[in-house]
Amino acid sequence: MKRSLEEARRLIETDKTLAGFTLSLEGDELHLSKGDECFVRLIPEEESGLWWIEYFHNEKRWERIDFTGSLAACLELLAESPHYLYWDR
Repeated sequence: MKRSLEEARRLIETDKTLAGFTLSLEGDELHLSKGDECFVRLIPEEESGLWWIEYFHNEKRWERIDFTGSLAACLELLAESPHYLYWDR
């Protein structure tokens, strides 16, 4: 998991949309935050090497995005879809 965290941090640092976000490891999940607010989490699938994304919908509940892919593909989707990054609306 440490390798995934390091990979994700490198990808975030090079993307202008995601560069201001903090990435942390919470159990097996990677959480994207800005300040003390976490609105996106990346969750690995068992044994497949793929990930899915959940975002904090209207600050009430976690909602899964209908997408599964590599860690890089998940971060790319978030960078291209700022409506999932609640604080950037």
